[in-house]
Amino acid sequence: MDKINAVYLVSPLPSDMYLDQLLVSDDVMYPAAQAVTVIHAHWTAGSWLRLIGLDGTGADLLAVRGSRLLRPGASIGLNTELGHVQHLHTRCASPLGADPTTLQQLTESGHAHELQYQGMEDRVSSDTRGLAGALDDLHRARSRPAKAFRLWRAPTIPTAHEEQEKVAAWTAQLRATMQELEFMQLHGLSLGWDDVTEVMKASA
Repeated sequence: MDKINAVYLVSPLPSDMYLDQLLVSDDVMYPAAQAVTVIHAHWTAGSWLRLIGLDGTGADLLAVRGSRLLRPGASIGLNTELGHVQHLHTRCASPLGADPTTLQQLTESGHAHELQYQGMEDRVSSDTRGLAGALDDLHRARSRPAKAFRLWRAPTIPTAHEEQEKVAAWTAQLRATMQELEFMQLHGLSLGWDDVTEVMKASA
């Protein structure tokens, strides 16, 4: 049984509880924020997209173009030592992947929640990029060799402890911003004019 079908076996969550699911831990919140950032980057680049989250899947957020579901690529965790900024930049610039599930399947289940665009996505993107940069700085500080004794005054370089404090501050700021997001539970399929336009483009 695939993951999307598996979420149908439990009762749907109210949308405010769905947001709590995204914020249950920093390890879930950060990948969710990456997905919001990537989908928002494609939206600001001119693609008409809606953003859908599913009960029971944590940070598994999908983009919707017309009636097609698209995936924003794999997120990375807080403790990953890959370049966080570069990874996020690459995902924002890469095409979204197609998902075989239909929007109608999700909306009929009652387990889908749509993000209401109210301008908070810019702040989520900014805070996510800030946290990604702080994580890169922390990993560099941890891999930096121990200081050798010097007679001259060397430039002050932030310690791993100081970089960790910056990570904590960015994490708290991102959490506060994510708490302002609003999701609405989808109970049926309804396409607006922009959705219909995207369907026409895709079929042309």
